[in-house]
Amino acid sequence: MLFLTAERRLLALFQTHGFRQLKDSLNLLLDQPVWWYCSDPDEPIHILESHNKVGCGLLHDSASLRDQWHEATVAAIHQAIRERVALMAASPPEQTQVIVPVLCGGETLGTIGLAHLPNYEQRRLYPLLPLLTQHLQQIAERERASEDLLGVKRLWKEVISTHDLEILSQRILEEIVTLLDAREGVILLVDQEHRLVKSAATGFDPNPRLTEEFAIPSTPYENKVFAWPQAAQMLSEGDPLRGWFLSLFPSSVEGRGVWAVPLTLAERLLGLVLCTGREGATLLPHQDVALETLSLGASVALRNALDFQQLQQKAAALGTVHSVYRLVSSSRMLGDLLGRNAILNRMGKLILQVMSVKKCSVMLLDETGRLIPSVQIGLDSEEIGTRPLELGEGLPGRVAQEGASLLVNFPTTDPRFASDPPGFYPAASYLSVPMFEAEVIGVLTVGGRIGHNARFTEGDREVLHTMAEQAVMALLNIEFFERQERIALQTMKVFDNLFETGDPDLRGKAHQLARFMDSFAAFLKIDAQTRQLFQIAAFIHGASTARVPTLASGEKSEDSALDRNEIAVRMARRLELPDSVVAILKDLDECFDGSGGPRGLRGEEISMGARMLTLADSFFAEGDSGGGQPGEVLDRLRGQSGQRFDSNLFESLSEFLNTAEGADTGGSPS
Repeated sequence: MLFLTAERRLLALFQTHGFRQLKDSLNLLLDQPVWWYCSDPDEPIHILESHNKVGCGLLHDSASLRDQWHEATVAAIHQAIRERVALMAASPPEQTQVIVPVLCGGETLGTIGLAHLPNYEQRRLYPLLPLLTQHLQQIAERERASEDLLGVKRLWKEVISTHDLEILSQRILEEIVTLLDAREGVILLVDQEHRLVKSAATGFDPNPRLTEEFAIPSTPYENKVFAWPQAAQMLSEGDPLRGWFLSLFPSSVEGRGVWAVPLTLAERLLGLVLCTGREGATLLPHQDVALETLSLGASVALRNALDFQQLQQKAAALGTVHSVYRLVSSSRMLGDLLGRNAILNRMGKLILQVMSVKKCSVMLLDETGRLIPSVQIGLDSEEIGTRPLELGEGLPGRVAQEGASLLVNFPTTDPRFASDPPGFYPAASYLSVPMFEAEVIGVLTVGGRIGHNARFTEGDREVLHTMAEQAVMALLNIEFFERQERIALQTMKVFDNLFETGDPDLRGKAHQLARFMDSFAAFLKIDAQTRQLFQIAAFIHGASTARVPTLASGEKSEDSALDRNEIAVRMARRLELPDSVVAILKDLDECFDGSGGPRGLRGEEISMGARMLTLADSFFAEGDSGGGQPGEVLDRLRGQSGQRFDSNLFESLSEFLNTAEGADTGGSPS
């Protein structure tokens, strides 16, 4: 509903059936007077009906007579508005006129005049002046009540189907401001910390104070709004909401008051609408009824929108459960080995999308009980979550210590965090939840909410709890997979040793090769999880070599390489090892220049694990057959660098063998 100015209300009044009947009756009674209207004494006077009576001072050709008429009429308008009753006044040059204030409750919409009346009509009209005032007031108030009820009906129709909280807040505010004949208004909603925070504003010029942080405790109002006798209450001097609202205006205006309209449902305060009003004004009965109906519908719609928002967030959170499971399980099965930090980092990016936030941090408790940053997405350099914290320190430290989530708006003004460094909380709102296994193992924190008020809701809290649970499950899954891989690795060590030496504790060549692969990979700064799979591939390769069939002469068959690789691949698949292990074993006979088989892969098309194991296995085999120091063994293989072997890896192996670790693990291949 658009704001109806006094002039627009007057024009709407002229279209009503009641006014047209009154005008027709007076036209017959008074022989077609000149009708005029004015919304304010300082505004122009407009002609409603002239009946071509050019002798009237309002229509006269003489400028001096027109000025004389206007001077006399404006003085009478002021008197009529002041006394709130119709009166007789002069209508130069020699006639009289009736001036009627159009009253509507405590407001004066303007004045209506019937000019160019014979002077003898004064005696007949004088007793009718109070009745004329009352009749016009009844028409205006009836039209006003009808308009208000139509507004309520329109709002009910619109808001019941509106789930967008921002749009809904703005519509509710506009309707209530219109109903109270105000121009400026603000809607405040109660947040989870029982504070009244801005949701929407209307009628104000650009004002930096509207964007400033603002929150007033809602508890005092939650207790007293239910005792207010009407649907709106004029706030008294000293009320903090009244003081804040009036501070939004560039200058004070005498007589300006503040209406407060509570939005309640089931004995619960959802919010308050504040708008301008005349100090000391009271609600008309029809306004009270319309406002009560409007605020009830608005409260129902707000509750529905909030519930819908929470359901959307819960649905989004539940939708991520499958994503998280797939993220963890596929990373293990496909060999895309993501460690704890990598998994949590991907989860952090999911949280940014699901919760519409700019910032996300994950902090995990170490063995000393300190919170250590694990994931930092979108954080400022000094922001909370960028450095280790003690229990009880900052927002995450308090959450970890108490084991309970915290939703904090305006942390820089919150006394609980007054001692924290000034750069800790650059965002207006933060939400932090604990990550539980048997006890707290970490804290998940988000900030920089995008959208409605940049404030978090209870729905956001539930969503983040769900995400924290998924993060813990992801960590447990990673730990489970890693434990299984360690068990598989140890099992392979035992069986390889048993195959080669007959003693499960006596290391064989496969064990030496796996240890060499691990040390070489560590030298290349490859992560621990990937190195573990490289070791598994080395043990599988060693076991398959021990099972290659031999000829009667004791020599290996010509097809032994193919048989060995087939056996290794089948063993890996039977053990349900990740695809990356299978790829390593399948590609051991590929050559870096593309001349190998069975797929003719070239360069980095061959997996890093396969290129490393091919080089390491050849290094050990050459040492077995020809002996010599590591440098001599490597020199004999140098001719195949860039052909069979990755030339960069070959040079890295040369550097590795010159280290103490390289000398220990690869110094005696024979």
